Amino acid sequence: MKYTYKFKIDAPTFRKALYFNAFSKKKAQLIFVALAWIGAIVLACMNVFGGLQLSNVVQMCYIVVLLSVPLLIFSCERGYRQYRDTDLPEKLRTVSISEDWIKFHISGEIESEKVEWHNISAVFELPDEFIIYRDADQMVVLPKDSMDEEDLPVIRILFISKLGRSFKERCSKDIQVLQGA
Repeated sequence: MKYTYKFKIDAPTFRKALYFNAFSKKKAQLIFVALAWIGAIVLACMNVFGGLQLSNVVQMCYIVVLLSVPLLIFSCERGYRQYRDTDLPEKLRTVSISEDWIKFHISGEIESEKVEWHNISAVFELPDEFIIYRDADQMVVLPKDSMDEEDLPVIRILFISKLGRSFKERCSKDIQVLQGA
């Protein structure tokens, strides 16, 4: 059986996927980044205001860490603005899913090949969408509202059976809070 979904990805949905990719793709990544950034803030404050004498190497380290989070945010916002300012949000996308492959297509683009399951690196289920990673750098957002309600459990089971541990469910309340839902 083949399931085909047609949809558009609006700019806010794309932005949410960018932030997920940058900060929450790995479960502990957001916690690690936040703790490192807080630690760098504490070191900077102790060094500047508290009279703590730190070596040049430690100072450079906390400066680099302090700059990394704003740079990640800047990168996400830049990607969001580039996407928003093109015609990509208006292009119709198609994702077809079968027992043997997944096929992706954007209207006006060259027809894509069928990607076999072993070539899919991961799928994340978020509260409102699935994010499908063809590899570490290519993600495809499949909004759940483009799917029939009765297809959701079937597609979820297909992802689980074909990907095993590479399918990750992130629909918990904690994730919804992080995404601003």
